[in-house]
Amino acid sequence: MSETIRRATVADLPALDALMRGVSAYRGDYAPMLEGYAMTPDQFDRDICFLAEAAGRPLGFYSLITEGEPELDLMFVDEATQGTGLGARLFQHMADQASAAAIDAVKIIANPPAEGFYRRMGAERIGTRRPKGRVTWAQPILYLRLSQPG
Repeated sequence: MSETIRRATVADLPALDALMRGVSAYRGDYAPMLEGYAMTPDQFDRDICFLAEAAGRPLGFYSLITEGEPELDLMFVDEATQGTGLGARLFQHMADQASAAAIDAVKIIANPPAEGFYRRMGAERIGTRRPKGRVTWAQPILYLRLSQPG
């Protein structure tokens, strides 16, 4: 399947929300992560948000916070598309966009089942975020270093 990766817009909000809520990793134990959460139009002005699609159908997206400490805020791949390499292509796209914006490292606070993916993509685990609020499990904290110091 050949996808296009393009800048996401406010018009994409319903499709991104549906894609996010359709991923089984956020059902069951991890469902509280998305309870009451909604992307906002401001995210498209403030963050770097890209959408992968094929034939007009959204397949995945990411949102990279660039204010303050750069952080991969969201990254979702449609359930039926997982395992096709799209996640790796989206992640590399995010890293390229971050590098182009002169960002040298991206923080990732991961859903525990996604840690292995991020590590395969080159992120290094640097700690753990303690349970807080509706998130009742520890979350791995990783960093993707995009340039070497010095």
